[in-house]
Amino acid sequence: MKWYQERFVSHRDWILDHLELLDLSAQEAILVLVIDFNNEKRIPVTMESLAAKTKMKKEEVDEAVSLLCARKYLEIKVSRSGVVWSLDGLFEADTAKEAGLMDASLFDAFETEFGRTLNPREMEKISEWNRTIDKRLILYALRQASAYQQLSIAYVDKILSDWQKKGMTAEKMEWELSH
Repeated sequence: MKWYQERFVSHRDWILDHLELLDLSAQEAILVLVIDFNNEKRIPVTMESLAAKTKMKKEEVDEAVSLLCARKYLEIKVSRSGVVWSLDGLFEADTAKEAGLMDASLFDAFETEFGRTLNPREMEKISEWNRTIDKRLILYALRQASAYQQLSIAYVDKILSDWQKKGMTAEKMEWELSH
């Protein structure tokens, strides 16, 4: 299962947090958010429903949907159960990969270090950190916990809390490690 398919990942949080990297117009962003909402709530998506929900003209919706498809952010597939509007391409976007946002998964790093599968609460906590803390700093905290043989989310959380109180950043940590 890909990271964005996990049930604890908030697509809309991720989209809003990475808008500048995705380079979406205001209309495209609104459409993406509505499509994601409808997909999550299992509400059928149609051109008409998008126009009604966003108060955009059908021509504007059609143009924005075409652009999203051309950029491979959106894929519209027809199946036996109906039409599926998939935003998977948005989460696998080259722009996000180039920014280093989706390189080695944090979950994989923790599972490898802990030597076991993470439970849902642990995954939720890591996802929460990822929204507010530089990924590199999270990985440094994991390495420190491992060095002290304290492999628990609670210990990593304590390290991160202490570092935040001290104003530690990934850049400062990298400078300290190199000197």
